[in-house]
Amino acid sequence: DFASLRAANVEGLDYSREVYDRGSAVSVFAVHGGDIERATSRLARGIAGRDFNLYLFNGWLGKESGRLHVTASRFDDPDALRLAASSALGLSMHAQADSGSWVCVGGANKGAAALVTKRLEDACFAAVTPCARLPGTSPKNIVNRASAGGVQLEITLRLLARLEKDGEELARFTGAVRQAALEFMGGAERHNSGS
Repeated sequence: DFASLRAANVEGLDYSREVYDRGSAVSVFAVHGGDIERATSRLARGIAGRDFNLYLFNGWLGKESGRLHVTASRFDDPDALRLAASSALGLSMHAQADSGSWVCVGGANKGAAALVTKRLEDACFAAVTPCARLPGTSPKNIVNRASAGGVQLEITLRLLARLEKDGEELARFTGAVRQAALEFMGGAERHNSGS
């Protein structure tokens, strides 16, 4: 868990955290950023823009950064938990080792996951939901601690490498996920107001 990670490593040297509470209903997470799962923090930052809440955990141990990997269902940094609890929808970025260039879209919020998948496909990215191998549906998963649950994006290493190299493709990807979140929240607001 996060407490044991913190006890064994030095913040600001081995790892860094960034927490931006912007009062948004949407929180974006990259809990395996930096050298742990490369490019996930960059994606999260792009999706969050200047208005969504953002939490980044970055490992800075180079090839040894894997030892800073705390699974999403055990990731209990109080700052991340607070951000998740204050929002309606969570979005989290992860790397996965399957071959090809595609995204496996999981998380507890099936409606939002379907919308993210559709918008990614509209932007010419291969995306699949539900995510059979990495479902990301545990209620303990940091992304699902938002009141309406969350969407977990498991992105292949090949696609992450492509997004890291190509700014235009990165903007298309982050824009598609942002659009899906805004659409979902807009629909939720209309539903809650009874219109």
